[in-house]
Amino acid sequence: MRQFELADGRGRLTLCEEGNRVVATARMEDDGRGIYKVYLLGNGSRMLLGTLAPEQGALTLRRTVSLRALEEQRLWPPSGAEAELSFSFSGGTREAVPLRGWRREDCPARLMGDRLLAESAKCLGGMLCRREDGFCLAFPYREDCAFPLVPLFCFARVAKLDGRRFFLFDFNENGCPIFRINDAEKKHTSK
Repeated sequence: MRQFELADGRGRLTLCEEGNRVVATARMEDDGRGIYKVYLLGNGSRMLLGTLAPEQGALTLRRTVSLRALEEQRLWPPSGAEAELSFSFSGGTREAVPLRGWRREDCPARLMGDRLLAESAKCLGGMLCRREDGFCLAFPYREDCAFPLVPLFCFARVAKLDGRRFFLFDFNENGCPIFRINDAEKKHTSK
């Protein structure tokens, strides 16, 4: 078992070898500042383990990784870990609430009606969700990180919500993507 401190001692990443796999478990206090991602460090590189999700008053993550994959990326044995604030809530205070009519969705993969989309959304957290004729997911527009939901690149719309830019993704009630041309017209890809 290996342990690494996260966020100046406010959290910890534990790695346990189980045969040819490594189980990574992270737990960090929820400071209300935003969405954090956890990275494994080694030999001058890093690997994204995932996004911390709220659970029982803290931020948590559990992921199983192939030991071989870590060795191929020269991340085993690791030299450390870090938690990085990947999205800051407005003002960084706990009082920050989702936009009016939206709620926070920490596990968008559970809403997807397609296995590929669910797999693509597995590492995403902290999206905003609005239920209306199916649902819409909003992900903060960022140029300094990977595009969310890569399989839906052509379906994404960029819109300003409360003065901030977001990628918007529309879905029907079954979790299948909808291509929205404008607010009045939608084209369904699946029924």
